[in-house]
Amino acid sequence: MKNNDQRSSILWLVIGLAIALYSKKYGLGTLSSPGPGFVPFLSGLAITLLALVVFFQQRPKEARDRLQDLWVRGKWPSVLLVMAVLILYTVFLKTLGFLLSTFLLIAFLYRAIEPLSWRKVLFGAIFTALGSYAIFQLWLQAQLPEGILGF
Repeated sequence: MKNNDQRSSILWLVIGLAIALYSKKYGLGTLSSPGPGFVPFLSGLAITLLALVVFFQQRPKEARDRLQDLWVRGKWPSVLLVMAVLILYTVFLKTLGFLLSTFLLIAFLYRAIEPLSWRKVLFGAIFTALGSYAIFQLWLQAQLPEGILGF
């Protein structure tokens, strides 16, 4: 399995480097005034970094067994459930608004994937929704769907 991971990571390393190098053609700009190639450049660097991590990583047998257990022992319905919830998130995003939709999505994921206490679920979902709202709406001034809450 390690050889397959290393082979695929080499492919992703090449793809990440190609994205990073090609995006420089569009201009990176500055940190305060990013150009059109800035986000693709960062994405290419992220892909490259993750490919390097996978290439040099020694995965223990327990991690491989957990990944195989996902499909072998019938846990695939939870994967399909998460995919369905993500689709519902996009469908109801405009109606419910960014804050409420994100809160409900994160609360579901925290509770369904690895059941946490309700206190941790609520704290994590509120923190994540408000934090992402602050980043995208207040800092980046992106136009997020308001929905029924009005903000």
